[in-house]
Amino acid sequence: MAKGMALITVLWMVAALSIMATGMLHAVKGEIRTAGHQRQTVVGGALADAAIRWVLQEVSARKPVLTRPLQVNVPLQGGPVRVELIPLNGLVDLNHAPEPLLAALLQHAAGVPPAESTQLAQHIVEARKRIDPQGRPVGFDAPEDLLQVPGISYPLYATIARLVTTSLRWGGRVNPQAASVPVLTVLANGNAPLASQLALSREQSPLPMDTTQLNPEFIDTSSASAIQAVARVPLADGGLLVRTWSVGLSASAQTGLPWQQLDTRQHIEPEPR
Repeated sequence: MAKGMALITVLWMVAALSIMATGMLHAVKGEIRTAGHQRQTVVGGALADAAIRWVLQEVSARKPVLTRPLQVNVPLQGGPVRVELIPLNGLVDLNHAPEPLLAALLQHAAGVPPAESTQLAQHIVEARKRIDPQGRPVGFDAPEDLLQVPGISYPLYATIARLVTTSLRWGGRVNPQAASVPVLTVLANGNAPLASQLALSREQSPLPMDTTQLNPEFIDTSSASAIQAVARVPLADGGLLVRTWSVGLSASAQTGLPWQQLDTRQHIEPEPR
């Protein structure tokens, strides 16, 4: 009887040790996966920054400066990295855009119903007008600040994040010559076929875009000497690392480079199917 109980005890101890070993193995595998993903992210970020710097060197030497969206494939180790350049005045400025333009952005770019988009636009304006202890409007420092606005969910933010900026220091309206197709759709009050047609004609003709069918309250044809550079790097375990720079195209006294880096952000998005 005593031998039987001892055997049972030993078997229980072996089973417990096996469970502990299995748990530790899973934990180690999880840590390895996490470390591998972090390594991919670091390497991907470095490749994205290298590609952006390469493109900026090319663009900063241009005269005149960039006035319309541009896509460049940069040959780097491991394959080309696609970099998209957009003049900042081709994006919707969260700090200065008029309320109707913000409502149109939410409605036509994110599919928010008209009444709700109007209400959310009001919330955005109220949020940027809040006063800090020094009596100045708080404004938005980055597009991610939209997540602090009541009613703005993460899926909604993710839908419009690539169409907005907080790095402009003036204006509030959009230059259609510099706008992407989704932003042109907003300016066209949701007319996507018109937006695609205008973008195509812009690529095929050196003449200025015909803006007569766009909402005149939303557009401004003045130029801007700042751009947004977006690099997308495929990750080995799936998805794309998206690195975004906002850059002023004037020389930096600190770095000696022909541009000034205004802000940088990064996120992971699913790879397009």
